[in-house]
Amino acid sequence: MKNVMKSTLVVMAAMLGVCSSQALADDAAIARPTFYKDIAPIFQRECQLCHRPEGANVSGMIAPMSLVSYEEVRPWAKSVAKSVQTKSMPPWYAAPQHHGQFENERTMPDSEIATIVNWAKSGAPRGNPADAPEPIVWPETGWTISGGSPDVVITFDEPNWVGDDVDDLYQNITVRLTEEQFPEARWMKAIEFKPGSEVVHHIIAFAVGESEDGGRRFGMLGGEAPGTDPTTFPEGYGVLVPKAPTITFQMHYHKESGPGTGVWDQSSFAIEFHDKPVTHPVQVATISHGAFEIPPRHPNWKVGGAMTFKSDTTIMGYMPHLHLRGVACKYTAFYPDGTEEVLLDVPTYDFNWQIFYEYKDEGLKKVPAGTRVEFEMWYDNSPERAAAVGYNSERPVAFGGPTWDEMDLGWMNYTATKPVAASN
Repeated sequence: MKNVMKSTLVVMAAMLGVCSSQALADDAAIARPTFYKDIAPIFQRECQLCHRPEGANVSGMIAPMSLVSYEEVRPWAKSVAKSVQTKSMPPWYAAPQHHGQFENERTMPDSEIATIVNWAKSGAPRGNPADAPEPIVWPETGWTISGGSPDVVITFDEPNWVGDDVDDLYQNITVRLTEEQFPEARWMKAIEFKPGSEVVHHIIAFAVGESEDGGRRFGMLGGEAPGTDPTTFPEGYGVLVPKAPTITFQMHYHKESGPGTGVWDQSSFAIEFHDKPVTHPVQVATISHGAFEIPPRHPNWKVGGAMTFKSDTTIMGYMPHLHLRGVACKYTAFYPDGTEEVLLDVPTYDFNWQIFYEYKDEGLKKVPAGTRVEFEMWYDNSPERAAAVGYNSERPVAFGGPTWDEMDLGWMNYTATKPVAASN
């Protein structure tokens, strides 16, 4: 009997060993993702809009490498893992409390981050090519709005020379469209900018033309700075572009001056128009104080401004614009009933990624008449930051156009909540 029990225990131990080995093998398979099965689908969803050959030009920001094929990705495996683990990529700076609110949110789930990190740590295995997802077919035009085929592209009539002696330059460049080219006013649904050189700091586009009553219409179409996404409005919301408009590109160029530093620039922007009536004309405005002065060497200077809506208003989105010393900013709504709400908190502002935070169509922010929106900004003029970023912390800093001065512009797109008569 003892021998039988002993044999049984040996068999059971062997079976447990086999099961344990199989469990460890299964765990290893789970913990050891492969490129084709696990990583490629993540990169398609999260990375390849920019990280591909001829990737998206996000207002002058062009990805330095492609993350499409295994051969392209493998040398960057550890670098990509570090970037997603520290959340420097994908670039997104809204506080976690806003997760899910904005259409253009660039965040990666913790599970995807863990998969990429585990893949890199386990040697970045290739896996079976048969597990790969179907490749994405991207538009060949370089534009992302309207499926890569915008209705109109407007560019300089001829290239503009930014001379060797320029370090910081504001310049208006005008393009006149004829009535034959643009015979009627149309409602803009989307706009996307494409800087024509690496020295473009930002672009703001304006249009002047004939209004419906025969008068003159002047309005801002949109703008961009490094990292700004295209702007897209929902059905029924838009900006009117007058017929036969005169387009002004307000250009801000910034570079190092010196012999051989001059470049040619021929920037452009593309527009997609609505094909359905618009009942909510969109306005573009800024909240700004303007008359501030940041003391020398101050590590945490606060500036604020505000505006009050006189009627029920629907806010479409926000774009905070600060310069090199800007480190954080916040939009807060103070409602007539005495309550308040943080609309957008950006605890870590990045001058190199000036994002337009665009609400999802179903989540546009409706605020009642009398709502006061405050825009607060914090600046670091300390020697430590100056050494890291590259500016002079030994002088007071005021509002100014050059990059080494500062700005406090809380851009907002908004419209009256009450619709107007539909207009084509």
